Amino acid sequence: MEIFVAVLVLVITVAYAVFIAVSIEKGKSWAVEIARAISMLDPQSVSFDLQQRAMESVTVRARTRGVSKTSLDPADDRLAA
Repeated sequence: MEIFVAVLVLVITVAYAVFIAVSIEKGKSWAVEIARAISMLDPQSVSFDLQQRAMESVTVRARTRGVSKTSLDPADDRLAA
C-alpha cells in the first residue's frame, strides 16, 4: 500500500512539473510566475532580476511614505560602532 501511495505521489508530481513546463513553453505568464515562486524555495536559485524587482517595490513604498531612497541603500545598512 505504501508503494502505491509513493508511486501515485511521484506520478502526480511529475505530471504537474510537465504541465508547468508545457505551459511555460506556450508562453503562459502564470506558469512562469508559478515556476519563480517554486524556485524561491531554494535561495540559491533566486535570480538577480527578481531581487531587483523586489527591492524596487520597497523603494516605491518608502517614497510614498516620504522616506528618501538613500536611506534604504544596503551599503548604508551598517551597525554603528
